[in-house]
Amino acid sequence: MIQVLRNIAWHSSEKILRMITGFLVGLWLARYLGPKQYGSLNYVMAWLGMFNAIAWLGVGETVMRDMVRDRADEGRILGSAFLIRLCGSVLAVSAALIAAQWVGSFDSTQMVLLAILCIGVPFAETSGGVWMWFASHTNIRPVVIGKNLAMILGALAKVGVIMLGAGLIALSAVLAFESVLMGGFLFGAYYLQGQRFSRWRFDLDHAWKMLRTGLPIILSALVVSLNARVDQLMLGHLTSMADVGIYSAALRFSEIWWVVPPMLVQTLAARYIYPKDLGVQLQTNIARIVAGMAMLSLLPCILLSVVGTNLIDLVLGQQYQGASTVLMIHIWTAVLVFIDAPVNQYLVATNRQAQLIVKSVVLLLLNFSLALLLVPAYGAQGAAIGILTAQALTVLALPLLYSPLRDIFRIYLRAVTEAPYLAKSLARFLAQHLGRR
Repeated sequence: MIQVLRNIAWHSSEKILRMITGFLVGLWLARYLGPKQYGSLNYVMAWLGMFNAIAWLGVGETVMRDMVRDRADEGRILGSAFLIRLCGSVLAVSAALIAAQWVGSFDSTQMVLLAILCIGVPFAETSGGVWMWFASHTNIRPVVIGKNLAMILGALAKVGVIMLGAGLIALSAVLAFESVLMGGFLFGAYYLQGQRFSRWRFDLDHAWKMLRTGLPIILSALVVSLNARVDQLMLGHLTSMADVGIYSAALRFSEIWWVVPPMLVQTLAARYIYPKDLGVQLQTNIARIVAGMAMLSLLPCILLSVVGTNLIDLVLGQQYQGASTVLMIHIWTAVLVFIDAPVNQYLVATNRQAQLIVKSVVLLLLNFSLALLLVPAYGAQGAAIGILTAQALTVLALPLLYSPLRDIFRIYLRAVTEAPYLAKSLARFLAQHLGRR
C-alpha cells in the first residue's frame, strides 16, 4: 500500500510540474511570439495531436495487464508493443504530413514546423511500453524523474529560444528534442534497472491479439483527441492564425484548472466509487462528489471572471486584448468538466464504457456543428461559445434525453439536494478549525 501511495505521489508530481511549466513558459511564449505566430504553432500542434491518437494503435494499459499476469513473458510483450507503436508512429506522422498537404491550409513555414515536430513522435510513443513496465512493478519513480528532467530541460531550452530571439523553427526543434530526450531517459531508466533490450522479441500472434484488443480503444481515443482540438483546428481553417493565437492564450488561463478533477476523482474512486459492495450507496456517493466538484469549480470561474481581463493585459499585453472576452466565456466550461469527471468514473465502475463513447461522439458532433455555425461570424469568441454550449448539452441535457443515461440525470437532481448539506459541513469544519487557531 505504501508503494502504491508513493507511485500516486510521483505521478502527481509529474502532472503538477507539467501544469506549472506549461502554464508559465506557454504564456511567456505567447507574449514573445504574438498572436499570429503563437496561433500558427498551436494550430500545427493541434493538427499533429489529432493524428497522435492513432500512433499507439490502442496498445496501452493492456501491456501492463499482460505483464502483471505473465512475468515470464515480458520480453515478448514489450517487443511486440514496441514494434506496434513504432509502426503506428510512422503511420501517424505520414498521415499528418500527407493530410496537411491535401487540405491546403498549411503554408510553407507550417509544413516545416509539422515535419520537425513529427521527429519526436516515435520517441514519445515507443517508450510507452517502458512506462508500463515500471508501472506494472509499482515503481514509476525512475521514469517520472526522467520525464520531469526532460520537461525541465525542455522548459529551459524554450526560455533560451526566447532570450536569444530565435523563431518558430528553433522552437519546434526544441519541442521535438524534448520528446526525444524524454524517450531516451525512459529507455535509459529501463537499462539502469538491469533490463536488456536484447530480451525483447516480436511475436506476430501476440501483436495481432494486441491490435484486436486495442481497436475499440483507439477509436475512442481518436474521438477524444478530436474533441480536444476541433476548436483550434476549425478556427485556423475558417478564420486566421491570429484568432487561434488569441484563443489558445485564453485557454492557458482556463484549462489549467482541468487537471484538478481527474486527480481528485482518482483519489476518491478507490473508496467511494469502485468497491463492488457499495450497492445503492454508489449513486449517493456520486451525487455528493458531483455536488462538491460543482461548488469547487466555481472558485476559478468567479476568480477569473473578476480579474481575468486585467490579468491578460498584465501578462500578455494589449496584443491579446481579445483573449479576455474568450476567457470570460470559456472559463465556465470548468463547471461542466468538474461535474463530468465523477460521472465518467461512475460509468466505468458500472461497466458502461460504450456509453462513454456515445457521450464523446455526441460531444464531437456538437463541437463540429457549432464551430461551423459560430466561428465564421464570431471568430475566437464563437469557438468559446460553441465549446461551452456543446459541453452543456452533452453533460446536462444528454442524460435527460438518452434513456440509458437517465440515472445520471437523477444523480444530478440528488446532487442539488446534497449541495446545502456539503456547504454546511464545510462551514462547520472551517469554523472548528479556525476556532482552534
